[in-house]
Amino acid sequence: MPTYRPDLEAIPLYVPGKPVDEVARELGLASIDKLASNECPTAPFPEVVEVIARAATEVNRYPDNGTFALRGALAAFHGVDPDAVWVGHGSSDLLRSIAMAVGGEGTSLVFADPSFVLYRMIALLTGSTPVPVPVTDDYGHDLGAMADAIDDTTSLVFICNPNNPTGGHLSHSEVESFIDSVPESVLVVVDEAYAEYVTADDYRSQLATAPTLPNVVVLRTFSKAYGLAGLRVGYAVGNPDVLNSVKRTQAPFAVTSVGQAAALEALKHQAALRERAVVNAYGRAYLVDALRERGYDPAPTQANFVYFIPEEPAADLGDRLLRQGTIVRVLGDGVRVSVGTDEENARFIRSLDSVRSQ
Repeated sequence: MPTYRPDLEAIPLYVPGKPVDEVARELGLASIDKLASNECPTAPFPEVVEVIARAATEVNRYPDNGTFALRGALAAFHGVDPDAVWVGHGSSDLLRSIAMAVGGEGTSLVFADPSFVLYRMIALLTGSTPVPVPVTDDYGHDLGAMADAIDDTTSLVFICNPNNPTGGHLSHSEVESFIDSVPESVLVVVDEAYAEYVTADDYRSQLATAPTLPNVVVLRTFSKAYGLAGLRVGYAVGNPDVLNSVKRTQAPFAVTSVGQAAALEALKHQAALRERAVVNAYGRAYLVDALRERGYDPAPTQANFVYFIPEEPAADLGDRLLRQGTIVRVLGDGVRVSVGTDEENARFIRSLDSVRSQ
């Protein structure tokens, strides 16, 4: 039997939302709505599908390890130098690589709680001590408490903006003030995976300033609004010196040639992307209003999901909704529902009414 690291059992496995086919087989249901994984409910842009088909004919070759074309396009789009852009196998790959580079035994990693479940796992995976800081009563980041949690062991802080799973956002000035308060020896990672969905007037990305700062990296992904979750492409923007150091922990050929081609094409369709954001905002408001009408208190959200704490155990509600054909994400005491199509959103509310009446 192999000799495993002594803390292996303490590292939780990431549990994704159940696949639709698996649920259909288990429960004998013909129709399943998957509202658990914050995926884009519509197919990739038609032009992207065409590019994917063409790129698939060359998968016998290794991809461009330096992601030259995609980095150049992203740099031009955001108005930064190409050396300030780093592409990875989804933003999760970048999170792990960063933590491997700056974390380790004797260090600590500060993040909000609840926030993206991978933050805690990454801390444990890299041997760092996770330091979760409870969110405020309205489910927002408590930046004051997070600043107080930073000590001599802290090497890394994750800020998820908008926050997953609660959906709340921080204004540009709030994030900027927090960054100013953090010692330069601590790397601040601003995870903006859901930035394309934000409609709040006081929200502004940290992308423009990150390359000029010595300890800030901003993450984005093509998995959400761009609809490329199955291809796993994310990217970071930051100081080139910082990126050159942290990328040493990334595996070679991390981003497939198909993923690079698809992301490069998807980036060209900003008008269509903005339309998706408008549609999402409508569906988001529909779910929030419908939940409030039923006595729930959903968290303020600027993402493509809605989070609420039910009156019954969240796991029980999730299981009963599953048997109605709707997959939601249970996270501790709360339930997170992704914004789907109009039909999927309406069916979720009907399923919720059905299980509540039982």
